[in-house]
Amino acid sequence: MRPEAQSDRPGSPRHVAMLVYRDAQMLDVAGPLEIFSRASRFVHERGGGTPPYRVEIVAKQAGPVAMSSGLEMVAARAIDEIDRVDTLLIAGGIGFAEAMADGELVPWVARQAKIARRTAAVCTGSFLLAAAGLLENRKVTTHWAYCDRLARAEPRCEVAADAIFVRDGALYSSAGVTAGMDLALALVEEDLGPALALMVAQALVMYVRRPGGQTQFSRQLEAQQRDDRFGRLHLWMMENLAATLRVEDLARQAGMSPRHFARCFSDRMGRTPADYLARLRLDHARRRIEDGGGNLKEVARSSGFGTEQTMRRAFLRELGIAPADYRERFVR
Repeated sequence: MRPEAQSDRPGSPRHVAMLVYRDAQMLDVAGPLEIFSRASRFVHERGGGTPPYRVEIVAKQAGPVAMSSGLEMVAARAIDEIDRVDTLLIAGGIGFAEAMADGELVPWVARQAKIARRTAAVCTGSFLLAAAGLLENRKVTTHWAYCDRLARAEPRCEVAADAIFVRDGALYSSAGVTAGMDLALALVEEDLGPALALMVAQALVMYVRRPGGQTQFSRQLEAQQRDDRFGRLHLWMMENLAATLRVEDLARQAGMSPRHFARCFSDRMGRTPADYLARLRLDHARRRIEDGGGNLKEVARSSGFGTEQTMRRAFLRELGIAPADYRERFVR
């Protein structure tokens, strides 16, 4: 049986500790902690007595810790001052590789994960879970750009490349940066219920549950970073979504024969030209809806779907939600 954390005692706030290190990502730290802090504030304001959470930043040594942004986060205590926490959070960031090799941080994470009620890694914080030997035969996720690297770091784990966040028993992990807030909100919902989680989501203007997975970002971000004909083609497609775009049109724009283009495009972009175009149109429609841009018929036309029915089928197939319901969820 998992030992009861000290902060689990009746009437005592749950202790949420965020582990940081040099060159961690500041938003990985501040975002999730704001979720827990905001939940505590709402409970207190509603006359709920003792705030449900006590949040704290910890590090190898107490004091200022330089983040990858060049700014500093202040660790209230050093890890050797921490006995037991309810929820251990581990930040991600470009400093994860150095942190993985730290002979004090990694064993501490391994020990805490055995006695904490739950352990959660944000973004590349998952690599510290791997270094601590916690991912064997476990399901996990991380930032889309690092999924393959995580699978190589711990071949015995299952990397869920499309997940916004993953729970495997008492072990949690999230995709990159803002997904840490999605994860923290889910933890609040587990503890305090959906009504309180919805209040926090509304206050911070975010989804209670974000529709879709992180592959909706990865392929297109990769394409936009390309300095080649496919990167330029991606931008051209974005500017011409409302037009009728056939493979022949795309091939002509890329300066290739249709057959050669279709083969090369699928190899480089991971989707057929038709599938890729459909995804661009879906994401364009999604953003138009989020921005309140026109009625659904106009959104379908400007996104290149042609009809509202065609757009609805694409939303249901890719996101599992109809456009009208998507709009309602976003503006609620």
